[in-house]
Amino acid sequence: MLTRLVYHSENHLGAADGKMIAGLNAIMDASNRNNQRDGITGALLFDTLWFVQILEGERDAVSAALRRIMSDDRHDAVTIMDARPASERLFGNWWMGLALLRDEHKTVLARHGLAKLDPRKMPGEQAIALALELAQSGLNRRLTPTAA
Repeated sequence: MLTRLVYHSENHLGAADGKMIAGLNAIMDASNRNNQRDGITGALLFDTLWFVQILEGERDAVSAALRRIMSDDRHDAVTIMDARPASERLFGNWWMGLALLRDEHKTVLARHGLAKLDPRKMPGEQAIALALELAQSGLNRRLTPTAA
């Protein structure tokens, strides 16, 4: 059964510098490799403070991915925002696509009723809608060190 899971966690990659970008790229490399192997697709929203991730795939595979994430010390306070069966994939073009939220995304955030990304104050459906809008302009697989 196809499942969609939305969670958020606190970033523990460190300061917004080259080391953080390298850590984020390591997460993206592993996510793309593991998700392709496991038939998972999804999107990752990141703003240097928070991770908000949407995972789509078979329930057992999504559960195994969440267990890996929960044991990863680059994340803290992993919180499930929504989990339910899905009739179709919304992020089927990406094993894991990344949107790094920066100042130029303020208008997109505002369209979703947000001044900034604070996943503690948003339901999973709002996170999905935000990710879908960001995906329309394309999601990244990796970041260059100057993207911070």
